[in-house]
Amino acid sequence: VMPSATAATLLGAAAVTLPRTPRLTITAGLDDALEILEAQTLHRTRLVYQHEVDTVTDLRAADPYEEPLPPIILLADATGRHERARIAALLTQGQRLDIHGVLLGTWPDGNTVDVADDGTTTPADGVTTRHGSHPSDVGRLAVINPDETAALLATLAESHTGQLPAPAPSEAAPTPEQDPEPVPPAHPATQPDAQSATETASDAHARPVDSGTAGSSGGTASATDSTACGGPAAAADTDDPGEGHASATAAPTPPRTETTAGMPGPVEVAVLGTPAIVGADPQRSLRAKSLELLVYLAVRDGSASAEAILDDLLPDAPASKAVHRLHTYVSDLRSVLRHNAGPGSYLTHPNHRYQLNAQRFDIDLWRMRAAIRAADGATSKPERVAALRRAVDTYRRPLAQGCEYEWLEPYREAIRQEALDATVALAEELTGHPAEQLAVLDVAIPQHPYGEELYQTAMRARAQLGDLDAVRALRRTLTRQLAEIDAEPSDDTLTLADRLMADLRRGGHDSRVLRPPDEDGRPV
Repeated sequence: VMPSATAATLLGAAAVTLPRTPRLTITAGLDDALEILEAQTLHRTRLVYQHEVDTVTDLRAADPYEEPLPPIILLADATGRHERARIAALLTQGQRLDIHGVLLGTWPDGNTVDVADDGTTTPADGVTTRHGSHPSDVGRLAVINPDETAALLATLAESHTGQLPAPAPSEAAPTPEQDPEPVPPAHPATQPDAQSATETASDAHARPVDSGTAGSSGGTASATDSTACGGPAAAADTDDPGEGHASATAAPTPPRTETTAGMPGPVEVAVLGTPAIVGADPQRSLRAKSLELLVYLAVRDGSASAEAILDDLLPDAPASKAVHRLHTYVSDLRSVLRHNAGPGSYLTHPNHRYQLNAQRFDIDLWRMRAAIRAADGATSKPERVAALRRAVDTYRRPLAQGCEYEWLEPYREAIRQEALDATVALAEELTGHPAEQLAVLDVAIPQHPYGEELYQTAMRARAQLGDLDAVRALRRTLTRQLAEIDAEPSDDTLTLADRLMADLRRGGHDSRVLRPPDEDGRPV
């Protein structure tokens, strides 16, 4: 996490062309950078407290299923005296939370090292070490020039995202916000939560890259790998996404929908049909498994245990690698959500469960289910009809169409049945209004080609409109569709069709003489 002024000091003109990468956040000023660290401090402190341990290191050992918390490093100018107490407090507490800093300028609250042009290090004049050996005892640091640094960052960005990095200007990181406590979709959350606004990176040592005086506090900091995948807005997973904990800092985000209060709106996700984050940045796509995880949580009303996820999504992964891979996919999902929709708590991990924050998502399946619940609780017919229309209009295609997840089929069939039941209920509520019934049924029958109840209702509606040919066509269509699955229409359906056609003929609606033969030359 680095203010733009510090990036300009270290990299000069190369700072302007730094690539977008989830592992580096460039903020407008030091205040924005410190807000990110404060949010992370609060979040990590809460997790450490919940697990009754003292440090993030102990937390990893106590609960390997907990969300990954890789080291964070602050790179900033330490000469602003009014920020000194704030920085010192953050970095002092950060030592047990894996939050560290490398500061440019003399640092009275920690160790200060003079770094020469060739990387040689010496203790700053008049500075004595506070704890054990002095950081300058490392001797000589590796030094690369600004152009080489920018090229290295571009390479890392490409390896993290799987995409060729596009240069991005320095801009303010969004201010961390208070997040509501996540709950299942049926019961929206109302209480605020101090979940971190960003996730950060690990595993690449930060070093001074320019001549001058540099201060350090709290140890080393680092940055890790991440990639993305899946569907039209995703790329293919590698065979091994990597071991260890992976997470990401939200990069500057594209324009997004905002609510009337000025806060970022919920992320729109489609799982009925081709799964995707609607309107997502194509340059920052999900891993295939990350997208699968999002679909999995959506169909389970936003919550699933870590064990269930591992059993269903990673059944063949070696036990020694499965948890680390899950952490990678969770981290990638969080990172992409924040990149596309701004800072916030989208996916939490309470009590060994992964849970989507209902207030952060607008998922089509959840809208359909909410409409069905509203219909069940409706106190008037117009209210029930309106709710059923919303449910029916939301379901247009099967769950995760085009995907062949191993766990998917039972959920896909159950959701299809939910939509079918809603359609049948809506058609029943519209009894006496055949034109309105048919407007619903003509769309629903291709979606549910084996639903005899829909055909029966459509036959009655067509008969009320005096359309003998349409009744006959519905019977033929149902017979043909069921033959594809080695089935036949029920006796009730055939009896209904025969009775309706007989009634229509007696009423003078037999138009067979006006119809041409079918494609095989047989009379219709």
